[in-house]
Amino acid sequence: MKLYTDYSGKFQMYIPIDWHYKNPTLYNSVDDGKPHAFALYDDILGAFQISCKPVNDHISKLIKTRNEPIQSSNAKKLIFSEVKSVIGKTEMFMFSCAVDDHYLFATYTISDKDKKLKDKYNEELKKVREVLISIKFIKPEFRQKVIALRRFDLFMASLATTIDLKNRAMKNNSFIEYVVLSANHIDALLRLSIILKYQIENKNDEIDTKFLSQLESEKPIMEREVYKLTFDKGIISQQIYDDLEKLYKQRNRVVHRYIITDIRTDEVLEIAYSYGTLGEKIGNIVNNLEQEQVIQKVGIHKANHELGKKPDGAELEKLISSIKDKHGKVKFEDILNRED
Repeated sequence: MKLYTDYSGKFQMYIPIDWHYKNPTLYNSVDDGKPHAFALYDDILGAFQISCKPVNDHISKLIKTRNEPIQSSNAKKLIFSEVKSVIGKTEMFMFSCAVDDHYLFATYTISDKDKKLKDKYNEELKKVREVLISIKFIKPEFRQKVIALRRFDLFMASLATTIDLKNRAMKNNSFIEYVVLSANHIDALLRLSIILKYQIENKNDEIDTKFLSQLESEKPIMEREVYKLTFDKGIISQQIYDDLEKLYKQRNRVVHRYIITDIRTDEVLEIAYSYGTLGEKIGNIVNNLEQEQVIQKVGIHKANHELGKKPDGAELEKLISSIKDKHGKVKFEDILNRED
């Protein structure tokens, strides 16, 4: 199972590894009135949807009509009522629960049910009920922390996806693509290093999300600002800072002026190699900061005693699933080499 957190931080639940988020993107809020939708990656079975809305007059009347109790978010687990509806060849299972001042409503829909897949449908329905049991409604005072952790998880998934794409670019001799992705990768590692350093200095596990995400309405923190900040905080050396500035200019030649300058593709290969070497150095810096958190028992890694250990089967499945979520509708047959 993998953790899913609502964009607004109102609820969390564990969903099966092989489910994907069917709304346009995990990274934006769900439109008002539109539920969160999930299904198997291959979409051959039913669809699960869930919404979480504040209790209004209409919902209040519905709760009374259904004689549903108002449950507390302090409860060990929430109890959902269940109703089945059959219309033609479509079966719909409806689940509902009133908790604090909100109402959770979920459905699992099976259209044109194939009798040959009966066992699989029943298995998925069992998973739906397990998902509902796992749901936790988050009190308002804890939502910002939950949202920050959600953003951190999405950031780390994106970082892993960048590595996946870099490996593909190198395999395909796509040097320009490799340069672009490497610049993204290094920028992300430096942003991560800032967060880890702040946590060590302040001896807490707070996550400053302004380094992890950028909404259209927000002022961006540019790459070179990140370079300067990591240098000023003593995270990177003068040599690494100078190398970053040099590669930044070379990268711009590749991306913006490949046609109008005399740069050749073999020079792009040299720039790609330089990015790879520098990326390894910065990756080691991040690893050292993570280990420092473990030693000092502070930050997001304070209890991560298995840091750096090769992921086992279950952890690898979660990682691959998060990469699939980032890729969206683009499907790859060999996401991450299992031997790596």
